[in-house]
Amino acid sequence: MVKYKDVIREVLISLAEGQIDESLVDRLKSAEEELLRDLPEGLEGRIYLKAAEVIRDLRIEVENTLSLTRTFKRVLYGGIISEEIPRAADETEKVESKEETEERRVFTPLNDGVERVLVTFKTPVTKFVGVDMKVYGPFSKGDVAFIPLENAVALKEKGVVEVVEE
Repeated sequence: MVKYKDVIREVLISLAEGQIDESLVDRLKSAEEELLRDLPEGLEGRIYLKAAEVIRDLRIEVENTLSLTRTFKRVLYGGIISEEIPRAADETEKVESKEETEERRVFTPLNDGVERVLVTFKTPVTKFVGVDMKVYGPFSKGDVAFIPLENAVALKEKGVVEVVEE
């Protein structure tokens, strides 16, 4: 039978050395299964059950750690972690280079429900957070920007912007 203390010690050593690998998850899973197999009656059975619960929780944490480590490495080395939002292509666009011709799908932007307008700034404006929770600015006199309509109306009332296109 796998010794409960040996498995815990192995996890602690792996954590201390910073070398957690997939095989540790497998060893934790087998230890958990072995503790649950043929549970004795009484107090000893309850102790084995509790030990199996502790090992299961530890295995889940190790799996989560491995998953987060993989995600971090993908981000660190330029991988994409965001969810892909399926959209239908509106049209295709041909991109030609000397070596080859490539077809790319062109997508319409996702609509976040916030109406935007084109404005020209009459005075300098520091950064501000729009109603869509995005940061805009800073802007100088004469700058042109596409900002949420509600923000444009408020800035227009203060004489800060002129709405170019609604």
